Amino acid sequence: MVKQTLSALLLLYCSLSNAGDYTLGNGYDIGPWNLSGYSTIELHVPTQQQKKISLFLDEIAVFGQARLFQYLNPFFEIEYANQPLYTEGKGGFPKAGRFDLERVYNDALVTSKLTFRLGKMLAPVGEWNQIHANPLVATEIRPLTTYLNFSEFVTGFSFIYSPETEWLPDIELYYQPWTELIPKGIKSRPVRYKNVSGIHLQYGDEFSGQIALSIQHAELTTRKERQTVYTIDGIYDFEFIKLSSQIFYASIYGSEIKRRHNNEWGGYLQLVTPVTERWALVGRGETFKQRDAIESQQNAVFGINYRTYSTVIWKLEYVLHRGADLGINEGVFGSFGVMF
Repeated sequence: MVKQTLSALLLLYCSLSNAGDYTLGNGYDIGPWNLSGYSTIELHVPTQQQKKISLFLDEIAVFGQARLFQYLNPFFEIEYANQPLYTEGKGGFPKAGRFDLERVYNDALVTSKLTFRLGKMLAPVGEWNQIHANPLVATEIRPLTTYLNFSEFVTGFSFIYSPETEWLPDIELYYQPWTELIPKGIKSRPVRYKNVSGIHLQYGDEFSGQIALSIQHAELTTRKERQTVYTIDGIYDFEFIKLSSQIFYASIYGSEIKRRHNNEWGGYLQLVTPVTERWALVGRGETFKQRDAIESQQNAVFGINYRTYSTVIWKLEYVLHRGADLGINEGVFGSFGVMF
């Protein structure tokens, strides 16, 4: 099953790559639909005890979107993820990966400035969570601040308002009345949410500089808790260095016995310095205080990026960490990512 799945995905990728009117990274048009996506292969060489060297297909994702008419503009993203290619002590293909329905929604263009979105979508909590594709972000190792302990997805509806004036922010309001549609496996996402609501305000863009405020309230279904998360994130490019950051604070309520703290907080600061047109140096520091942990975690990432094309990127990075074990391990990590 695993080899057949990989063969089918490889055939799809090769078919798109060899199409006559296809440009890598722009997708392929089939009638009103545009098909595109990305893929990432990762190598992990952790230095901590009991951790094994592993090479795996992190994910291969396919996007499909169509612009049919004003009120019908569907979008979907499906992915095959976490497929081990080799694990130390277990050999090649020790287990199968999994299929995930990442997103599926429709955009109804109410006016030129107002969009009504219905379906499963990414929650607008920080820039990283919204773009999230490995080839589009600076490091393979994702900061805890950008995904841990809030709902990354919304299954419900949202209103997106883009005023197209400099002095007014883009605004998104969203609500999820039930639980998430077809969530990821419990091992990768052990906490589940319902009754998710939030607001996102954003000024500027990633080219001229941007800053955003996000507030999300949710009820946890796997714990006896409710929470409200406040996040500020921003990006600014000085040409010789690009700075990005995200900080958050969460207030937590309920009678969960595992909880040691009634709040969480954390944040990261990341610097990307271009050395040449293709090479860049990356550095990031993060601190994260988690509700169940006695101590906080601090981690640092130092890396190099090399882009053979604008849509193809190689990454090599070294990660240091101390404090609580929250899922980031020390060691050397490498990846190859491509947008197609």
